[in-house]
Amino acid sequence: MQYRDIIGNMEVVESLKKMIDSNRMPHAILFTEKAGCGAVAVALATIQYLLCKNHTPHDSCGECSSCVKVDRLVHPDLHFIFPTNTSTLVQGDKKKEIENFYPIWREYAKENKYFSEEQLNAALGIENKFGIIGVSEANSIIRKLSLSSYEGGAKIVFVLFPERMNTEAANKLLKTLEEPMPNTYFIMVSHNPNKIIPTIISRCRIVELPPIEREILSGKLQEQFNITQKEGDFWATCSGGSYSEAVNLIGREEEQSEYYTIFVELLNKALLKDLPALLDIGENLSTYGKEKQRAFCKEAEEILRKIYMVSLGVESISYVTPNQQSTIEELANRINPDFYRKGYDFVNSSIDCIERNVNPKFIFCDLCNCIYHTI
Repeated sequence: MQYRDIIGNMEVVESLKKMIDSNRMPHAILFTEKAGCGAVAVALATIQYLLCKNHTPHDSCGECSSCVKVDRLVHPDLHFIFPTNTSTLVQGDKKKEIENFYPIWREYAKENKYFSEEQLNAALGIENKFGIIGVSEANSIIRKLSLSSYEGGAKIVFVLFPERMNTEAANKLLKTLEEPMPNTYFIMVSHNPNKIIPTIISRCRIVELPPIEREILSGKLQEQFNITQKEGDFWATCSGGSYSEAVNLIGREEEQSEYYTIFVELLNKALLKDLPALLDIGENLSTYGKEKQRAFCKEAEEILRKIYMVSLGVESISYVTPNQQSTIEELANRINPDFYRKGYDFVNSSIDCIERNVNPKFIFCDLCNCIYHTI
């Protein structure tokens, strides 16, 4: 991955190049972003630039042996940590060592640099559970870093979603971050930095990636999907500057997502005061894996925002897609304006309960009941 391949965020790129060229590269960088805004792409391009034997002030060469190995994600001095769990794609009833996931990870990440945690979990076959970075992953990295650099240069650890470290793993890696070995770098990407323990945050240089600029993202979408500038601008705006979200929205333009359909049905049943049907919906949602339950709640929050914006008469910032227009408008006319804030809080509380492993039957029964009584 070269810097020239990144979509937007050129100010961040220029700042990173200057840090490396002036030998001011911090030993630990934490990239934070909304999913799909380019942190993984920027991180991998930075790693390639750092390891490149012939980089110019503008970019890595893309041709030397180091660049080729980084591009294929097989450089011997580049080590990966990401959340894993028991998987349908890796044989065994127990969580396997992270090295067992490397072939799947490489295949997926070579083709897609703008993914969410949910998408990565699906690719790894663990979409029914939350991925975890445990102490075995931490011990593996510490062991690898204790060895000499294979190619005599820098050693780099790329950590995806450090918020998924359990306490034991975080404490294991903390000592390495506090007393870094020479020419060793940790580069991390997080979508939820508030869940990373403060002692790790304090050892990192925080680089917040903003959403991709609308004009740049629109141009990319126009080129990729052969759409008009007006359509490209619309999808770039709807996605909030996330390339992966824009691609998802365009891909399901003709067919609503499963989560959208379920939540609209939930709201309609609540408005009709059909509690048995509501509880059936809650029962169905409780059978989903945790990642799908969280994804449903995230989409529910976005749907509530859209309906609220339409109810206020500010359609220009509602970002309602054409095939959602009539449904959203109908719900906006039927829902009590006092409901929106409460509804958002109910869904947000459900996300918190999912993260804390509360019984999903309780979570979704309570969510349906709360919406039923307040809508």
